[in-house]
Amino acid sequence: MEEEKFRQILDRYIAGEATLEEEAWLESAYINLNSKKLPAYTESFLATETQQIWKSVEANTKPARKIKLHPLFYAAAALLVISLAGILIYNQNHQSSYLASLPASKDIKAGKDRAILVLDNGKQIDLDQIDNGRLADQAGVKISKTADGQIVYEMPNQPVVGNKIAYNTIQTPAGGQYQVNLPDGTKVWLNASSSVTFATSFAAERSVKLKGEAYFEVSKISVEDRRVPFTVETENQKIEVLGTHFNVNAYADEITTKTTLLEGSVRVNNAVMLKPGQQAHGNGEAVKVLNVNAGNFIDWKNGDFILEHNDFRSIMRKIARWYDVEIVYSDDAPKKLNLGGWISRSKNISSVLEVMEETGKVHFKIEGRRITVTR
Repeated sequence: MEEEKFRQILDRYIAGEATLEEEAWLESAYINLNSKKLPAYTESFLATETQQIWKSVEANTKPARKIKLHPLFYAAAALLVISLAGILIYNQNHQSSYLASLPASKDIKAGKDRAILVLDNGKQIDLDQIDNGRLADQAGVKISKTADGQIVYEMPNQPVVGNKIAYNTIQTPAGGQYQVNLPDGTKVWLNASSSVTFATSFAAERSVKLKGEAYFEVSKISVEDRRVPFTVETENQKIEVLGTHFNVNAYADEITTKTTLLEGSVRVNNAVMLKPGQQAHGNGEAVKVLNVNAGNFIDWKNGDFILEHNDFRSIMRKIARWYDVEIVYSDDAPKKLNLGGWISRSKNISSVLEVMEETGKVHFKIEGRRITVTR
């Protein structure tokens, strides 16, 4: 909106003539302005705040209660009006309207549950194209797809004798994710462009091989079975657990493999023990342990992109995998970018890119499934 329109809303509020929507907007702005938990009113923050508040207005959101405003509100609101007007002018001069005017037909939808199950005999089953129910039997192990789309392995009461160990692989494409329940009850969530390979019977071997990224909730086992620990092997790390929740990011195009522990304990490369809230970085034998906010590293599992404290190029690689797109950088494209907040992975790609464009330091162009990044 233009500065004059902001001033008109403020005048109507002071005169007691503002609509409920206008009151809600100004009162929300005042509360946020006086919240110590929020950052200073930088250009990026004000632009984001304006967009969020007016989305609420457009949805006819009404305030839950009246708020008695401090007399200093009017001065604060006036400053807010001037600042917002400056942001709008800045955006008009510096920010491309390309994404905002992008036709829906050219936007790119978010990924979804998609995966291929590769059986030991080489047969491939497209999991998002088949009906629920039993998929296959291997060495007495029943493989089925549940109503909510999970793949479940049901073990026989006793190990099958006389059969060789069969191995299955579940792989997700770019723009896909999937959940599988392994033969011992361990739950695995696979991110896009990932695969996990495992034995159909865990009687003698509780080991999986991972490429890409996955979140594990390892089933606890009895004391007598602890001689068969659960292990996850990647190209650069071997993770040994007894019963725990952790995330492993082992994409080939990332600088380092990251194992992040949320609950329990794990041993990495037979040497380093992690505690909850710690992360192991390593490419081979050398492992570096960092204290992190572990929840930030399972944002993908929770359906979000967390932008704050994340490397810009790394975020773009996440976007490329989830939306199945190619990222092309111009010579002037930024290598680093200070970002904040989060956005849902369920949104179309234009919504995600617009959040980053609000910094005024990066712009994007969508051409088919190619995203060009410029300053």
